[in-house]
Amino acid sequence: MSIGPTSQCSTCLHYRSPFSRDDFDGGPFCSAFPGGIPDVVLANQVDHRMPYPGDHGVQWEADGDAEFPEWALST
Repeated sequence: MSIGPTSQCSTCLHYRSPFSRDDFDGGPFCSAFPGGIPDVVLANQVDHRMPYPGDHGVQWEADGDAEFPEWALST
């Protein structure tokens, strides 16, 4: 059974786990999408190094030494 590639969000500085916020009952969120990351971004259907509607001008940025997972977009 395959669950697919990890989201590009997992290597982003702005990503936050849904478990890091007591008042949030949804999925993952970030600085760009404080109300929840859109499914198309989480599922790597768009490259969030580029602006996406509603991202408040915040795009993917390396978390530490992380590199953008190019492989995530190749599915």
